[in-house]
Amino acid sequence: MKKIPIEWGDLELAFDNSFWEISYYLDKETGQTLMVTDETRQELERIYEAYFDPDAPNEFDLEAALAQSHLPDWQQEAVREADLVERDYGSRIIEIPRAESHEAYNDMQDFIVTIEDACLQNQLLKATHGRGAFGRFRDILGRHLAEEQRWYAFQQKRLRQRILDWLEMEGLEPENAPQSS
Repeated sequence: MKKIPIEWGDLELAFDNSFWEISYYLDKETGQTLMVTDETRQELERIYEAYFDPDAPNEFDLEAALAQSHLPDWQQEAVREADLVERDYGSRIIEIPRAESHEAYNDMQDFIVTIEDACLQNQLLKATHGRGAFGRFRDILGRHLAEEQRWYAFQQKRLRQRILDWLEMEGLEPENAPQSS
């Protein structure tokens, strides 16, 4: 297993992502989490179309192209990340999986059975059926501060375990443990 440093906050955010307009990647060399939006990907494609010569691929200079692009600094940095992803995807760069709604739903169901208050447990079981289950679940828990805090700790523990399982599957091991929250 290859050990890499992990910025847990960034990786947790990426792993919990369900927005289709944003993709996250992990740099297996640095442990950095990279974010590429659809907009940034389109900007990178425009730069490639304008400045990349397929007959002379080694002559492409992204920095020179960015200097001529007049993009703000923050957007240039985003394009650099997107270019890194494009160039090294599948070797150095791997995609971070998106959050699956069934995992979050299963986490809710698994948490509910840990609740000792039978009335609250029954309310939550009923609330998690049908459309809007996540919102109803959060609304009810919001009225029970101790259980709500316990839920967030439970949810984070599950998320971190999914991350650890994924990293192991990728042959990676974190050099550092996540910070306690």
